[in-house]
Amino acid sequence: MKLSLKSIILMLTVFLFITLSFGCSSDFDSSDELASEYDMYSADDSAGFVEVTESSDGSTRTGTSNPSEQEEIDLDAANRMVIYNASMNLEVTDYQKANQEIQNFVREFGGFIIESSLHSSGDTQMSGSLTVRVPQKNFDAFLNDLESASTKVHERSIYGNDVTEEYVDLESRLRSKESVEERLLAFMEEASNTEDLLKISKDLGNIQEEIETIKGRMNYLENHVAYSTVTIYLQERNIKVPPLQETDTLNTWKKAQSLFMDTVNFIISIFSTIIVMIVGLSPIIIPLLLAVGIILTVKRRKRSKSNSDSDL
Repeated sequence: MKLSLKSIILMLTVFLFITLSFGCSSDFDSSDELASEYDMYSADDSAGFVEVTESSDGSTRTGTSNPSEQEEIDLDAANRMVIYNASMNLEVTDYQKANQEIQNFVREFGGFIIESSLHSSGDTQMSGSLTVRVPQKNFDAFLNDLESASTKVHERSIYGNDVTEEYVDLESRLRSKESVEERLLAFMEEASNTEDLLKISKDLGNIQEEIETIKGRMNYLENHVAYSTVTIYLQERNIKVPPLQETDTLNTWKKAQSLFMDTVNFIISIFSTIIVMIVGLSPIIIPLLLAVGIILTVKRRKRSKSNSDSDL
């Protein structure tokens, strides 16, 4: 059967139309499938921590896990993570010497000083405090050496905070968040439109921020477990005793001489004071003396005259 040119063109047109229709449908289905899978993944992530597993045939699947539902871990068999802190109140005879000795201990044990203070009272006695951090392996030895550097230990307290469970929980959360991060990166590579890219990019930023927060907390715990904190309070109790007098100062003759000279100096000072007063008050004393003398002379003359009149 012979086909006309018009029929051939019509058949080719129909075939081309059908092919394009299937291709577009496939693309839309792929985009819808990615969006649907991402929405499901996001819903799973909001319910708990997402875990991505790979099956034997190479396909991936997602699941959720919550820290409250994690399998139990034998913490007794694991290495415990304990943050140790100590406080010591010491009495010393020489504050400066004890303070320098403690600083030497800190350096010898591989620690460092994070805070220091000094106070001085009116009677020249000093007190202060030191806050230091030393490696946990040297914690007990350091405390024992502190006791040896003091005259008296008024208080010694040690307390610890077991952070093992918190650290294990952080490790589990970190693994889950990193799995989420990997899956979001995969979604980002598969995304074909701007809206999906923006949505995935926002979620990826939030996950990465949470990962940094978890890592920061883990580093904090690791550091405080590795180095213990010790707060040391120092109080000086140094009683100043005056030196004994020399034997020569206890001689009786010298004491008598000293007393005699003191008496002479006292008498001289009295006369000197009297002379100073006379000279200083002479402008007043001299006129008073003259006035008294004139009054006494006048009275004496009157008395003499009255006596002579009575004799007559």
